[in-house]
Amino acid sequence: MMKPLKILQYPFYYLSWLVRYLKLRFGFNCLRDIKILSIEFSSVCNLRCRYCFLEQKERARFLDIVMYEKLIKEVAENPRYDIKVMEWPISGEFFVYPKFKEVVEITKKYWDANPSFRPRIILNENLLLLDEAKADLLLDSGIISQIICSVDGHDAQTFEHMRPPGKFPKLYQNFRMLMEKNKQLAKPVFIQINNGRDERSVGKEFSKEMQEIFRAGDVVTQWKPEYWNDSFNKPEKKIEPAKGFCSFVFNNVTLSSSGGISKCCMDLKGLTVYADLKDHTLEEIWHSNIRRQFLSAMFRNQREIIDGCRSCSLTCVNNDNRYTNLGRKIRSWLATLTKGKEHYLKPLKKGS
Repeated sequence: MMKPLKILQYPFYYLSWLVRYLKLRFGFNCLRDIKILSIEFSSVCNLRCRYCFLEQKERARFLDIVMYEKLIKEVAENPRYDIKVMEWPISGEFFVYPKFKEVVEITKKYWDANPSFRPRIILNENLLLLDEAKADLLLDSGIISQIICSVDGHDAQTFEHMRPPGKFPKLYQNFRMLMEKNKQLAKPVFIQINNGRDERSVGKEFSKEMQEIFRAGDVVTQWKPEYWNDSFNKPEKKIEPAKGFCSFVFNNVTLSSSGGISKCCMDLKGLTVYADLKDHTLEEIWHSNIRRQFLSAMFRNQREIIDGCRSCSLTCVNNDNRYTNLGRKIRSWLATLTKGKEHYLKPLKKGS
């Protein structure tokens, strides 16, 4: 069920989606609608988080670096694109990918050659494979805008319970190293702490180390594990599919580890892949008949006939994770205003 604020927002979202859908139906160029590129470099991970259901299935373990460069070259050199955000990676861990160094180098090459190509690059990090050389690679590149550090639980024990086989002392050590190096930059990277807590954290105070991590970051975001679709690990899930369009199919392009283009970055099983970047350009895929067909099915409230969408409850979602995003800044400001400057240190309440 949608929250009251989302109910008020929904008509405005839907109107914008309808306009974009009609543009596609009537043959207009829609490349500027793509605002977010999400990259799955790997279908494997160094962690086995209890709420995550990342599955390799038929996908390649690792993305072909040639496919990554093909995509970056197209969106960087074609002025009809207006990419605002790139997220690395949308599943798995960046440093599991054997060619992480080449990813940075390729992106930097097209960044330097194309002044109009300036997306905010957001790196999602679990920090457990980070070392000084990798931190230097990221921070010295000058292309990373934001690092989202996943630090779950309220203390070492709950962290290790939620993110096995991760070890909290290693995370703590690597986080402190990253922060020290970041402070030395003329323009430090924005550090976001993303803290998930489950029922084991209800009513519990954060440990001294957790409090230190939270206070060191530029912002703290908090959440509880939810189960929006079949990609999330909960036994006996009962998910009622949403109706109509959703945010992801209009502003997001997800490149899967297999080289396929997916409808949705929340798809951790590869169920929504609908085209292959090996055989087509992104421009061809974005204006393809198959994309028209699944958008038409959504328009007719027929998500049940769309692979990967028939069991998804997502619709009105702010999938722009930039710290500069107006909606997120307003939410943060309101939380500080109503709950206090360090509201993120308050214990989790039951049912919240």
